[in-house]
Amino acid sequence: MKVIIYEKNTEFFYPLTNLFPQFNLRIGMKSIAENIKYYFAGLKVDYIGRDIFKFKKINTKKPSLYLSGQCIITKKIDFPKEEAKFLIGSKPVGFIKYKPPFPNNPKEIDKILKTIKRTHKLSGFILNNICDLIKYNEPMIIHHFKMKKGKSKTLKDTCIIGNKKNVYVAKDAIIYNLVCIDVSEGPVYIDKGAVIRPFTTIIGPSYIGPGTIVDRAKIIKSSIGPVCRIGGEVEASIFQGYSNKCHEGFMGHSFIGEWVNLGALTTNSDLKNNYGTVRVSYGKKRIDSGMIKLGCFIGDHTKTGIGTLIPTGAVIGSFVNFFGGGMMPGFVPCFKWLTAEKHEDYKIEKAIAAAKTVMERRNMKMSKQYEDLIRISYKWRNLS
Repeated sequence: MKVIIYEKNTEFFYPLTNLFPQFNLRIGMKSIAENIKYYFAGLKVDYIGRDIFKFKKINTKKPSLYLSGQCIITKKIDFPKEEAKFLIGSKPVGFIKYKPPFPNNPKEIDKILKTIKRTHKLSGFILNNICDLIKYNEPMIIHHFKMKKGKSKTLKDTCIIGNKKNVYVAKDAIIYNLVCIDVSEGPVYIDKGAVIRPFTTIIGPSYIGPGTIVDRAKIIKSSIGPVCRIGGEVEASIFQGYSNKCHEGFMGHSFIGEWVNLGALTTNSDLKNNYGTVRVSYGKKRIDSGMIKLGCFIGDHTKTGIGTLIPTGAVIGSFVNFFGGGMMPGFVPCFKWLTAEKHEDYKIEKAIAAAKTVMERRNMKMSKQYEDLIRISYKWRNLS
C-alpha cells in the first residue's frame, strides 16, 4: 500500500500556492501533507500536483490510497477491504484502489472519483479556501500538540500561567527571563532552536517553529513557521516560514507566506466596523468567508514599508512592494510596486535578484527550479 497526496482546487488558495504545492501549506504545527503522513507512518508517500512542480510521474501497480490536499484528517483510517470513495461529511476527499487503473494526474483522479460508488467516512474537515486555514488553525494546534514526542525542557524562571504539562520546549530552544507563557486556554509548543527573548508573552494554543526568534512580542493563538523574526502583536495568524515582522504593529487572523517582510508599524484590520462577515477578493471574484474576524493573506516575497495599513480581508499577491505608508488596496495582483496612489509592474529580473539576496541572508541559495517557478508565476500575474 502507498499513499498519494494530490492538489485540488488550488485556485481557491491563491496567492499562497504560487510557489509551492497546496499540501505544503501550514496549519496548526504541521503542513497539510505532514498531517496526512502522520496517520500512515511506514507507508511510501507520493505526490500529484500542477505540472509546474515537476513531480515524478507515478507508475504503480500496488494498492494505493489517494487523499486531496484539501483534506485534514484527525483520526487513523480503517482501510476498507474493497475499492471505496472517502467522504468527509458528504464531500469526496479521495479514494482507495486495489486494482488498476491507478490515476497519475488530476484529470484521471476526477474521473475515478466519479466512477466509485461505495463510500467510506473519514474524521476531519475540508479546507474549502484560504479562509479555512485561519478558521481551523487553533483546534489543529491543540490536535498536533497531542502528537508530541519526548520530554520538554525544564523552565525554572519562566512565568507559566496554567498547567505546565501544556508547555513543550525543545531542549536546544532558548527562553530568556521575563517571558510569560499562558496555557490556560491551550498549549504552547516551542520547537528546536527557537529563541524567545525578554518581555514576550505567548498565549496558547500557539506554535513557535524551529529557528524562529521572538523578541518583545505578544503572540496569541498563532502558528509561526521556521526561521521567522517576530515582534509586536500577532493574533490568530499563521506565518508559513522565513518571514519577518520584527517591529511594532499588529497582524491578526492572517496568513503570511514565505520571505515576507513587514515594515515597522505595519498593521492590518481583522474586524469590520459593522461586525459583519468578511468577504475576500480574488481579482473580480469575491467570496464570503462567513467569519466575523478575518485579516489578510500575503503571498511570498512581498514587502511592506513603514506605516502600512492593510484592510479587512485583503489578498496581497506574491512579489508586491508597498511603500509610502497609508492604506493598501483590498486586492493586489502579483509583481507590483505601489503606493496608496499609484502602481507599476515589478520587473522580473529585479524581483529575482532581490529574492536571491533575501534568501542568502538566511544562508539559502535559490535553486534553478525555484527560479523557474518565479518566472512562471510572473507570466501568470495578470490571470488572477
